Amino acid sequence: MNKEIEKKSINAIRFLSIDMVQKANSGHPGAPMSLAPLAYTLWKDHLLFNPKDPEWVNRDRFILSAGHASALLYSMLHLTGYNLKIEDLKQFRQYGSKTPGHPENTLTVGVEATTGPLGQGFSNGVGMAIASKKLNTINKNLGKHNIYSIVSDGDLMEGITSESASLAGTLKLNNIIYIYDSNKISIEGSTDKAFTENVKQRFESYNWNVIEIKDSEDCEAISRSIGVAKNSDLPSLLILKSKIGYGSPNKFNSEKAHGEALGEEEVKLTREKLGWDYEPFNIPDEIYNNFTEIVNKKIEFYNNSKQNKLSYPSLALDEDWISELVQPDAPESMSTRDSSGKVLNHLATKTNLIFGGSADLAGSTKTLISSSTSINFNDFSGLNMHYGVREHAMAAINNGISLYANFIPFGGTFLIFSDYMRNSIRLSALSKCQVLYVLTHDSIALGEDGPTHQPISQLMSLRLIPNLNVYRPADYFETIYCYKKSLTTKTTPSAFILSRQSLPTLENRDFKNIQKGAYILKSEDENSDIDLILMATGSEVSICVEASNKLQDMNINVRVVSMPCWELFEQQSDEYKESIFPKKIRNRISVEAGTTIGWSQFVGDKGVSIGINEFGESAPGNVIMEKKGFSVENICNTYKKFLER
Repeated sequence: MNKEIEKKSINAIRFLSIDMVQKANSGHPGAPMSLAPLAYTLWKDHLLFNPKDPEWVNRDRFILSAGHASALLYSMLHLTGYNLKIEDLKQFRQYGSKTPGHPENTLTVGVEATTGPLGQGFSNGVGMAIASKKLNTINKNLGKHNIYSIVSDGDLMEGITSESASLAGTLKLNNIIYIYDSNKISIEGSTDKAFTENVKQRFESYNWNVIEIKDSEDCEAISRSIGVAKNSDLPSLLILKSKIGYGSPNKFNSEKAHGEALGEEEVKLTREKLGWDYEPFNIPDEIYNNFTEIVNKKIEFYNNSKQNKLSYPSLALDEDWISELVQPDAPESMSTRDSSGKVLNHLATKTNLIFGGSADLAGSTKTLISSSTSINFNDFSGLNMHYGVREHAMAAINNGISLYANFIPFGGTFLIFSDYMRNSIRLSALSKCQVLYVLTHDSIALGEDGPTHQPISQLMSLRLIPNLNVYRPADYFETIYCYKKSLTTKTTPSAFILSRQSLPTLENRDFKNIQKGAYILKSEDENSDIDLILMATGSEVSICVEASNKLQDMNINVRVVSMPCWELFEQQSDEYKESIFPKKIRNRISVEAGTTIGWSQFVGDKGVSIGINEFGESAPGNVIMEKKGFSVENICNTYKKFLER
């Protein structure tokens, strides 16, 4: 290839990125300026893609884990024929644009993963690599493709990266090729202030293949190194020694090039230094023609590929899959974690697209598929994943599995440890990933492990995340139907909040309305006015039923409402909501073994919430529940206080 055209093409990438950031007066120009040769070489020589079929099953995946360098990715998508026009680039970081500040898979065709919080993309790629290996066990015709990512100094500082890298090495995910942009600059200056470890030795200890590239401007060395990595038996990390802000006379190799526009004068000087004589966003035809030639070769490969007609397997569950679980002889009592385990094991007999595991808590979270084997580096056909004690990585890896194909991954841990993986859960919701979070030991009722393990605020904090359905079922049947609903909400992750202790199976067969998020579990006497509405979730529902029986013995007319999923209830019609909570009934009590914050929207200005707004204690579960007011006696006494007002 004409070296002059190559040089101009690389500069086109640089200046599109510079111009985007400058026009927005916001963004990160430095990394795109130094990584333009890498991006050009990767797209030209190695990356399998087809802009005319962006969802091609056998394409390589590219993840920009260093999501702050989004201008680089948008430049490449524009130049290689994806649906990003110059006008879209001019709208970088603007309201309603397809070019947000950090890449979002739901907004921009060609963006494989929503990234920005550092370390997330790195871990998503591990999930995609696992999913690719898994899909190859289902469809032998798929063939190998690779998961590429650009990762930054900041990515490698984050703990989640260590978690994911360790698991990737254990599984020998040789379809991972990550390029580490080692520019040694962070927002606060040189990384030597806080990050001096030997990254090469660190990743070799994780069982990775590590290749060093001394010059980020050497396209031939970059291409050779990627070629070597493609033939490795291990995941590969290419350490690319780069200079942030390449070409900027005054901000080159400085934190000043990292997180702000260069400024008009510095942009002018950079144009002069690199010999770029074109106006902002102006790309000469010869550059577009060069990229068209590159893309045409990719399309030619696609057209000749046996895999171009393949499609993802789809989740084709029979409508009656649930009927085998809904038996008249249901257990008299069962913990909802055991109910969940029963559902997951039943689903495993129906499909191989639902798989997962736990953060070393399979026995406690009931996430082991007893009929299947475990995924390991020799065999990815099993349904059991062993994530190790790596909650944060587990969640981000599962996002990658979900983003890759039509898999529905699940990950289990104790509810208290959901805080460890909160950012990944949030990105599940933002990315519209169908991930199942199995979160057990859901309250102070777990008992003797004490306040370090007893969740108080976690349940409500999960409800604050948009586009996350949080299910807290009250018994065996509610658990089944919460799972059923979760499998139909394909763009929404689900969190199952499950009990350690056994719960009685309720006398309820209103299965349809379980899936509406809230329903009348126990009706009042229709021949008289309602005196009180009791509402609860999970393990406290059965306590409310007991309390209602006692209150009715006192001629108090009580309705009991079970609310397994607030988010689904909020989606119902006003008429349905009114049928559950009539506005005229103001005597209301909510009961939930967690913080009371948030319940006011349902109990209203006259209602009362029974909950816990302090840390728990180490004691048997039934003892601490009684001491903290989760008892029939306290519910009845709380109602009596209504009468004293």
